Amino acid sequence: MASPLFATVAAVAALLLVGCSDTVPYSILTTPGGGGRYATGSLELGEARIKPEVCRDVAENKPESAFLDENALVGFLQRQGFHTKLVRARSDLAYVDVTDAGGTEPVRLRVAILPNAHAAGSDLHHAILQHGPGSWGVHRSNLAVLAPIGSVDQIVELAARTKLACWGVLTVAARDDDFVVPGGYMEF
Repeated sequence: MASPLFATVAAVAALLLVGCSDTVPYSILTTPGGGGRYATGSLELGEARIKPEVCRDVAENKPESAFLDENALVGFLQRQGFHTKLVRARSDLAYVDVTDAGGTEPVRLRVAILPNAHAAGSDLHHAILQHGPGSWGVHRSNLAVLAPIGSVDQIVELAARTKLACWGVLTVAARDDDFVVPGGYMEF
């Protein structure tokens, strides 16, 4: 029987490979010079940006101050064409299993419902550091969404394809800290 970590990695890979090519990250990211190309594994997270066209048609990329629950994320993903299954762990924590139209294995997102935006950003920061390199997530208003661990290419592709980078502040783990990847949704 496969380990839970292997199953999660396999599920992420299956979801990421549908409609994916070797050039996907290059079409999603740009750098200060505007070239958008980087050497895989050497991406300077402090310099990368999501290209504006990735979020062009996303209405939810404006700052949100209302108190949200997991249904805000579920509704957003469904509007992007993804199937979701909600699993409530407790009143302030839910899991959202996301599947594309092809019916691949679901990717599980952990959704923490916090009192405010500051708490959500802090919760996501600590969760990412706790899980280490390859960890990532987004936060919007009072929600902190932790996604499965992946490579930089996988993270960028999934965050852009699902439009999560447009819906919430995209944060990615580095060796000792985490980086916000600007260009999509931002909160001040």
